[in-house]
Amino acid sequence: MDLWKKIGFSEGEGKVYEAILRTQQPTLQKIHEATGIERRNVYDIINKLISKGLATYTTENKKKVYHLTHPNKLVTYMDEQKNEIEEAKKEVEKELPSLLRAYESNREDLSVRIYRGEEGMKALYEDFLTSQDNYFIGANFGIKKYLGNFWGKWNLRRQENKVFWHDIVPQKTLDEGLPNYYRKEKLKHYEFKVLPPEFGSQHFIAIFGNKVANLIWEPPLFAFTIENSIVAKNYMNYFKFLWGTLD
Repeated sequence: MDLWKKIGFSEGEGKVYEAILRTQQPTLQKIHEATGIERRNVYDIINKLISKGLATYTTENKKKVYHLTHPNKLVTYMDEQKNEIEEAKKEVEKELPSLLRAYESNREDLSVRIYRGEEGMKALYEDFLTSQDNYFIGANFGIKKYLGNFWGKWNLRRQENKVFWHDIVPQKTLDEGLPNYYRKEKLKHYEFKVLPPEFGSQHFIAIFGNKVANLIWEPPLFAFTIENSIVAKNYMNYFKFLWGTLD
């Protein structure tokens, strides 16, 4: 059930919670049979649910029978998780200057990183926000297709942080209404020019700061970045030349 994932349960926790919910007199053996999870792992998961205040047990005929606490506790649990995340966020923000110093001091002159899948793409787009200007070549609307919910929130943050987007889009993207969508949404800090019809694919290039990213909006989603000031400068020169040749 997607609900368990949204709450923050692991797959095992979701299965065990639901097994307890739907099983009469749920003993360890019955939960094991209902979930197909190894007995030892079931026991560990139940203890986690108990520690979260979501389950309890009674002893009947020398056997433990497990019960769920009232489902309202799920809401309380999520509130507690939210508070813990906020506290952790404050601690990270407090330590961020020293973390950044360590990060910068250990970086190599040339660094290559690979990103895979939806979470990898999200991480890369977070990196885009660290630069005041993003330059895209051959971009298409893959992010809206594959990361729709993330895209809207990310783009709002991009505009709020005044990260400027300079976009060279394929004619196909224009035909699909991408810039019209941007104009309709009154996108801030955005400009675009259009490539001739023979150009364009699911691949595009992004230049930001001293990094160059290559992305492919085609399953399995894949991207890699090269972090090097010389490489980034050369790609930036290509972008400026191309931008100057387009209407």
